[in-house]
Amino acid sequence: VIKLLALVFCCFAAFEIRLHAVKVYGRVIHEFDPWFNFRATEYLVRNGATAFFDWYDDQSWYPLGRPVGTTIYPGLQFTAAYLFFFSEVMEFGISLNDVCVFVPAIFGVLSTLFTCGLAYEVSGSSTSAVIAAFFMAVAPSHLMRSVAGGFDNEAIAVTAIVGTFYFWVKSIKSWPWAVLTGVMYVYMVGAWGGFTFV
Repeated sequence: VIKLLALVFCCFAAFEIRLHAVKVYGRVIHEFDPWFNFRATEYLVRNGATAFFDWYDDQSWYPLGRPVGTTIYPGLQFTAAYLFFFSEVMEFGISLNDVCVFVPAIFGVLSTLFTCGLAYEVSGSSTSAVIAAFFMAVAPSHLMRSVAGGFDNEAIAVTAIVGTFYFWVKSIKSWPWAVLTGVMYVYMVGAWGGFTFV
């Protein structure tokens, strides 16, 4: 019970610490790439996937513009769009801006949970798993890539890479997990150019 409470604390800390910018400045998207990613998500939500992949954005890469469909890893945009569509179906009343602001913080919690699972699978120790979750929750290198409002690819890519490793370790012990490993790896490929290092 104590370890479970410690894991809940780690998840709470992972989310809460990433909300600092929201508490200070409000629900805003900051930095340049996150703004492009928000505009791209907005375009996807308004026009659909086919138009998104054919979109030539004349507001980026001035003066030439940007052929978005061939120059983007669309996992972030599709993730936020589907979360937004889900929130609309559930009638949560959340704007697309708010979904995009909170996606990094939510995925910070998910990466904390995957790290906990990975540490447990490798060590067999629930104590080690909770300690690993704590370090992932507060690691500065992960925090700077998953702060609320920092709507960039790394926000979901770190979760995808840790999830890929988690399912891969599980698939070594039991082959049916290999299917989820493949799904998570494809998700990571769609989200981030760093997949080439895995």
